[in-house]
Amino acid sequence: MQIVRQVLAPVPPVQGGDMATVTPPTQEEIENLREKVRREVEKNGEENFAKVDLERLNSDEAYIGKFWLHAQQMDGDNKENTVKLVVDTLLWRKKFGVENISEDTINKAVLERGEVYSHGRDKEGCKLLVICVRKHVKDAQNSEDGKKHFVMMLENLEKEEPEKKITIMFDSEGAGIRNMEIEAIQFLINTIMHYYPNFVSKIIVYNMPWILGTIWKLVKTFLPVKAVEMIKFLDKSSIQEFIEPGNLLIASNS
Repeated sequence: MQIVRQVLAPVPPVQGGDMATVTPPTQEEIENLREKVRREVEKNGEENFAKVDLERLNSDEAYIGKFWLHAQQMDGDNKENTVKLVVDTLLWRKKFGVENISEDTINKAVLERGEVYSHGRDKEGCKLLVICVRKHVKDAQNSEDGKKHFVMMLENLEKEEPEKKITIMFDSEGAGIRNMEIEAIQFLINTIMHYYPNFVSKIIVYNMPWILGTIWKLVKTFLPVKAVEMIKFLDKSSIQEFIEPGNLLIASNS
C-alpha cells in the first residue's frame, strides 16, 4: 500500500463538547499512523478493506486527523487508539458494504417513509440530520435497508462538507411506544460514535413525550459514556438555544 505524502490539510475547529485541548497530528505522526495501519491491513488481509477507503487514507490527511482528534477523547495511548479506530472503521465499512450503498440498493418503501432526512442547520452552522421518530416502523423485513439509508445520509453529508460537523436530531413530536425500537437507536448512535470520527457535534432528542422517557433511560445504559454526554433532551422552548425556530418548524412538520 503506497504512502502518498502531502502538506497537512488544516483540521477544522472542534464544535460542541469539551474538546478544547485536542490538537491535530503532525506530519510525522500522520506518516507513522499510516505505516502502522498498513501493517494492520496486511495482518487482517487487504481483501477485507475497500480499495477506495485505503486510497482515501493515503491521500486525505484531514480524514486521518478526524480519527486522531476522536482518539484523544479516549483513555490510553492516542496513537494506538487512532490506529485501532482506523482499522475497525475500515473493516466495518467493507463488511457493511458502504461503498456500494445508493438509493438503487435501498427498498423504495424505506426511502419514501421520510424517516431520515437533512434540512437546515443549527446555530453553530452544523447541518441537521433529522430522524423523524413518529415515522419509524418496526419492520424486520426492511430493517437492514433502514440502516443502509441512515449510512447513505451520513456519507452524503460528509462528502458535501467534509470539514464540518453535523447535528443529529431525534424529532419525537407525535411519537409513541409503537415508534421506538431500541436496537435501531443503538445502531444509529453506535455507528456515528465508532465509525464516523469527530463528525457529530451533538445529539438532540426533541420534544420527547413523557411516555418514552423510560425507554431512553434504558437506551442510555447501552451507549458509550461519550455518546450519553452528547445527548441533549430539549423541548419547544430550550431547543431555540440551539436551532432557529424556522429550521425547527420545518423539521418537525415534515
